[in-house]
Amino acid sequence: MRRGEAGFICGYTNKPIDPFSWYCIGNYTECPIFIRFSREERRPAAPKPEEAPKPLAEVLPLASERPEAEFEKAIKPVIDNVVLKYDDLVKKLDDAWRDYENNVVGARRQWEVEKMSLLRAQELLNKTLGDYEKMLVEIELKKDFMPPDAYEATRKDLETKLEALRGLLDEVKAKYTALEEGLGVHFRRVLSTSTSAEVISLKLSLSKLEELLKEGKISRETYEKLKKELEEVLK
Repeated sequence: MRRGEAGFICGYTNKPIDPFSWYCIGNYTECPIFIRFSREERRPAAPKPEEAPKPLAEVLPLASERPEAEFEKAIKPVIDNVVLKYDDLVKKLDDAWRDYENNVVGARRQWEVEKMSLLRAQELLNKTLGDYEKMLVEIELKKDFMPPDAYEATRKDLETKLEALRGLLDEVKAKYTALEEGLGVHFRRVLSTSTSAEVISLKLSLSKLEELLKEGKISRETYEKLKKELEEVLK
């Protein structure tokens, strides 16, 4: 008797059997099946006819599927899911970087043109401040030749205007510097990973500066300042 998947199996008949209601447990020598098969075992076995050799495919058992193959089947969907997810993410990042790069370059080019108005405004404010400071000096020289009330009123008016102009000039300078530094950070970031097209654009900007200087649209001081800034970016 042996134990199988479906229960106990008789070793002689290969059929299921209940060992508790038969001779299996106890005196199995009294079991009719055991007695019959024992007698047959004592008889001389008849010679078996010679059999033809079987093909190897029948003799050798087929190899079961490798455990690795089962593992590959289980893990491949996970790998494919992660790869597809991050392939898509990389493409989106590439598109986002391309848009960012184009926006930065466009903003920088526009800034190179429009910041001239801020630089020109600073020049005008400096010139106006100089004019008012000269007027204040002249008033001091004419003090003894002017009525006291007229002198005080003129001096006070000039000082008020000077204070307002200085405040405006400081504000324009601060905003210009903040914008220049903020855009510069983005542009240098793009320039460090981009092609040479932006470098060529900067060189064209330098040529444009020279044209503006020759045409008298910017002062030598402004030209030198902008040229230095562009050359710093190109380094």
